[in-house]
Amino acid sequence: MTPKKHKTRDVSRDHFTTYRKKAREFLNSMEASLRVREWNAAGLNAVHCAISSADALLVYNAGIRSAGDSHRDISFLLQRHVKDKAAGPKAKTLVKIIDYKYLAAYEDRELTESEAQELAKITRRFFEWMETLLA
Repeated sequence: MTPKKHKTRDVSRDHFTTYRKKAREFLNSMEASLRVREWNAAGLNAVHCAISSADALLVYNAGIRSAGDSHRDISFLLQRHVKDKAAGPKAKTLVKIIDYKYLAAYEDRELTESEAQELAKITRRFFEWMETLLA
């Protein structure tokens, strides 16, 4: 059986700073949404923060971004291209964060405060991991 091919597109490694900046802005928006108790907005900003953080790492390490149909493809690419002992566990965390996107954006219920707070906690840790690797 042939392993699944994950679509990517080439990006100049110099552009990792753009994705890093986007990640920081989404993190700031997540925190602001939490302060005003907007749980759905906090959740979506958390997801976007994590995706931009992963993009920053992929661009920095491999000069690529995911071009697949699923955001979950990013987790495989992280494990493959980011040479860090935490890449495997962090890729699993990324999948967990991404799984909140559907709930926050499309389901017929809202994120609860506890869900938003948990999501924010794991997103902060993911963002901080990215920052340590790009420092």
